[in-house]
Amino acid sequence: MERLVLMIILTFICGVVFNGCSSEKTKSELQYEKTELGGCNTKSASTDDSETNDDDVIITVSKKSVHVFVGHNYTCKELPFETRCETIDDVLYMYIIDTGGDYYRCKCYFTFDFIFKREGTAKPNQSYKVLLIRPTYQSGAWIEEEVTISEGVIR
Repeated sequence: MERLVLMIILTFICGVVFNGCSSEKTKSELQYEKTELGGCNTKSASTDDSETNDDDVIITVSKKSVHVFVGHNYTCKELPFETRCETIDDVLYMYIIDTGGDYYRCKCYFTFDFIFKREGTAKPNQSYKVLLIRPTYQSGAWIEEEVTISEGVIR
């Protein structure tokens, strides 16, 4: 009788372990590949590039990749932005980082195409947040201020 109970318990444990492994394989995961900079980030862009009234965030999901296109109006500046991605507590953070340099008295439209490789076959269900990190002078010191451009779920 003890053997029968032991066999049932072992069968149950193996079933749970193998079921967990198979569900991991079908889980959709996004692997950050790169960010393509455009608009006023490129040297070919001029300060009179088309300025739109609103920021844009366009998410495109295909079988092999996910593109998160961000268009952001910002003060004209000498140096291009830097970008970075990381996942914290199941939220995908995409950072647009103002690296400083000289600023000019105009507005310009900067674009960022965050490109992710998809793994798995399930539809993505990934929370995300796009943040602008900009230097701000407050109380006699420079600090990095975080401004949320967009947040939601990639589906």
